[in-house]
Amino acid sequence: MNDWITKKLVHYTYATSFEQLPNAVVEKAKVHILDSIGCALGGSRSAIGRSVLKTFKAMGGQPEATLIGGGMKVPTIHAAFVNGTNANALDFDDAYLSNAIGHPGSSTIPAALAAAEWRPVNGRQIINAIVTAYEVGNRIGLGIQPTKERLDKVWGFGTWQTFSAVIAAAKIINLNFEQLFNAFGVAGATAPLPCTQKWGWDISERPIHWVKEPTGWPCWTGTLAAILAENGFIGNHYILDGDNGFWIMAGSDQCDYDKMISGLGEKYTILNDMSIKPYSCCRWQHPALDGLKAIIQNNHLAAEDIAAIDIHTFYWVKTQEIYEPAGVVDAQFAIPFTAAMIVLGKKPGPGWYAEENLVDPMIKNLSRKVKVKIDPELDRIYINEGEQTARVEVITHNGTSYSEYIKIPSGDPRRPLSYGEVEDKFVTQAYYVLDQKAIKRVLELIADFENLGDIKELMTIIAGNSE
Repeated sequence: MNDWITKKLVHYTYATSFEQLPNAVVEKAKVHILDSIGCALGGSRSAIGRSVLKTFKAMGGQPEATLIGGGMKVPTIHAAFVNGTNANALDFDDAYLSNAIGHPGSSTIPAALAAAEWRPVNGRQIINAIVTAYEVGNRIGLGIQPTKERLDKVWGFGTWQTFSAVIAAAKIINLNFEQLFNAFGVAGATAPLPCTQKWGWDISERPIHWVKEPTGWPCWTGTLAAILAENGFIGNHYILDGDNGFWIMAGSDQCDYDKMISGLGEKYTILNDMSIKPYSCCRWQHPALDGLKAIIQNNHLAAEDIAAIDIHTFYWVKTQEIYEPAGVVDAQFAIPFTAAMIVLGKKPGPGWYAEENLVDPMIKNLSRKVKVKIDPELDRIYINEGEQTARVEVITHNGTSYSEYIKIPSGDPRRPLSYGEVEDKFVTQAYYVLDQKAIKRVLELIADFENLGDIKELMTIIAGNSE
């Protein structure tokens, strides 16, 4: 093969160092570390979190790495799986590109933290591992995106995020070049299936399954691939290449290898293409929720004032016009429910999905006022330009109509959350597990992450106490 893409990406991954990173990239990486840990803490107190924590705590095993919010240590790959799953449990984790083609943070950062606790390294090495994983993993994901026609049948997020995880873990445990080559091959060959179109979108298949993207499985698989490669396990050195490469294994019908290498080391996706979510639900809903929030706040409206909420947006949001969702995950993909949370001023996070909210008659009645309408132009913008937009109309009982158009949702790098907003998001979730003193110390440690000699203190704190 003349253009050995796998080798180019392995070479880049192997050669990266902290000293090469611009300060802005280092600071953004720390924001994502804070955000991911917060999401894992909040997710640990969700129904998904309780399920996976119960499962893996019962397994026990060698105490190598911390279960965030689980109060104990387990084998490294188990911690990677649990923390990777819980970081996405509330659908509050970061998103790649404006059309949200993945949630790489939840497969990258838990893998890096688990490996770094097992094989202690300093904060600079962890940041470099995380940034490298974002830069290479994201480009692989971008390069294998299918056509719309294929996407309508087969699509997957977690499939390509396996590379994000293997890179993070491999950099931490310091694989040599040949081992890294093998790790890429093992990770690609064992990545989870592209299951996005079989989540249960159709009302006849609801509720949405708990596997979601997934994020935990690639975190587990990638971390295991790195460890296996260190111990001599052989992988295909051409895993990304050729007509039978990873792209077709992952269900795509096209591959753009130029996108996998373009701008490496120069243009950083973690800085320019990663969004931090302000709402704990599917990213596709966020423009509409931004518009609704603006209308409610700017006009001082209360739930009892509202007669109707009409959301004009793109097709995917219409699939989330679901009333009376069945549980935490179904509710994350039910915009009538999340819109009701916005109207009521409830803070995003674990509290949105408290059982009392899911069964509250008042919330159900308010949700019924929300209707989603496909806007042909906004749908075209999403399909052709990859931009999520929405126009929201709120009609009050006295006949007054309010409208708001959102071109770029909040949290997008073009409309970023302030550090204070990210910190507030973290505190809201951490509060379910940690006390005020512990939260303050975690914020201090992450603010100084590049100067940490290891992460022992951080992981001890965020272990929290078992429920």
